[in-house]
Amino acid sequence: MKTNEKLVTLENVSKKYSGKAIIDGVSHTFYKGESIVFYGHNGCGKSTMLKLISGLISISGGKLQYHEKLRFSYVPEKFVGMEIEMIDYLRGIARMEGVPPTVIDTLISDFFLESMIHTRMDKLSKGSLQKVGVIQALMAPHEVILLDEPLSGQDAESQKVFINKMNKLREHGITIFMACHEKKLIDALSDKVYTIEHGNLVEIDASDKSAYSIYVKKNPSLTMRSDMRSNGDRYELTAEETALKATVLGLYEDGWEIIGIEKLD
Repeated sequence: MKTNEKLVTLENVSKKYSGKAIIDGVSHTFYKGESIVFYGHNGCGKSTMLKLISGLISISGGKLQYHEKLRFSYVPEKFVGMEIEMIDYLRGIARMEGVPPTVIDTLISDFFLESMIHTRMDKLSKGSLQKVGVIQALMAPHEVILLDEPLSGQDAESQKVFINKMNKLREHGITIFMACHEKKLIDALSDKVYTIEHGNLVEIDASDKSAYSIYVKKNPSLTMRSDMRSNGDRYELTAEETALKATVLGLYEDGWEIIGIEKLD
């Protein structure tokens, strides 16, 4: 439910790491109730933009203005595993948020995690940890939800549940910011899609872009990239058509064995 109410304004905002500008003089206003996707190749600045908007990292220059007092729910791409059982962690967060245990039990069931409630967080797979992060954000959704690669490692049924729940939040005016590669998520949830080119925020029409899944064989001597998803004995990543050649060449140069490329519908 988009509105004309200003939520966050960036005025000439920059963010530098080791002298390199990842975000370079961006000026933009985001509005209450929007569902925004930051789309593009790994390392372009999507995650940095999420963290700047939420205040998790400081800006290097410019001005960041919140037009009202905001609370954020943030789901990182890599949710930290801890030496605590999943159910104890979620119920602890629920107590802090004033959420009854029944809400947690329902969300655990919705995301097919019932058999893992007594598994320690540091023993969960990446996909299961990501679900825990999503449950934490959904148990008591704040005014703004920020999601970094929210479908990374999740099974198809959980992805459907996630999309359905996000759309319900949109209907209630929750503002959503996402960094993602998945075209189906962009099609299902986004009001506007932006990429970051040379540090600049550029609105794009992602519906006109063809995207491809690239499958590479798992290699114990190579570290799984942040834009990869585990899929059996292989990793999967997504690239838009304009970046397909460069992505494939980069994978070969890094030593990955490509076992398939598939165009996404």
